[in-house]
Amino acid sequence: MYELLVVGGGPAGLSAALNARRRDKGVLLATKETISSKLRPAGRIENYPGLPGVSGPELAERFREHAAAVGVEIRQEEILSIQPGESGFFVIGKNEGYEAAAVILATGAPQKASIPGEARLAGRGVSYCATCDGMFFRDKDVMVISQLPAGEEEAAFLAGICRKVYYLPEYKGEYRLPPGVELVSGKVLRLEGDEQLERVVTSESEYRVAGVFLERAGLPPEQLCPGLAMADDAIQVDRRMATNIPG
Repeated sequence: MYELLVVGGGPAGLSAALNARRRDKGVLLATKETISSKLRPAGRIENYPGLPGVSGPELAERFREHAAAVGVEIRQEEILSIQPGESGFFVIGKNEGYEAAAVILATGAPQKASIPGEARLAGRGVSYCATCDGMFFRDKDVMVISQLPAGEEEAAFLAGICRKVYYLPEYKGEYRLPPGVELVSGKVLRLEGDEQLERVVTSESEYRVAGVFLERAGLPPEQLCPGLAMADDAIQVDRRMATNIPG
């Protein structure tokens, strides 16, 4: 069991992990992408104190090196659920499960539902985890809409289950997609369906699919930890920055 598990690899999560290590705590930091992934696209940063002109990749690498040097264990892991237990928390990741006496959430700004029809059809054809829900769509047509290159792995996984996989990236790059995955383009306009998802409408075409998998920066905190008190889309904390869930 870890003494502390930090969810989030941005500056806030790294600061929490570093300070815990200074108090000789055993710390695991779990981050879905690389350390400080939102910094990496920045070519030049002029307003970070003490490091004028540093590039995003360089600053992110300095963060990683500092954390590793003091003994913070870093894992590239998407956290799917946090469940309170008798002696701490059981934290479910996409790859493994972890136990921790305490958890710090440093997940950054929440990614809100941004596609018309998404919130209404969530759980009815709209999913946020291919490995969790992919089997429900065996031999059916699906689409992966991704803001991150990690979506390419989701599409590859689904290609082994589904009849047809469309991949619509919302980022630029070289796409590594296996046979059976069709790369499509356009801006997603809306998701349609009555009781279940029936089609994805884009600026260029319409796709009749049974499922859509959305790959984004992270899940909202209230989905990670059921019962977590929220206020205006933010985690509700007291003056000690503690949530309503002990630990």
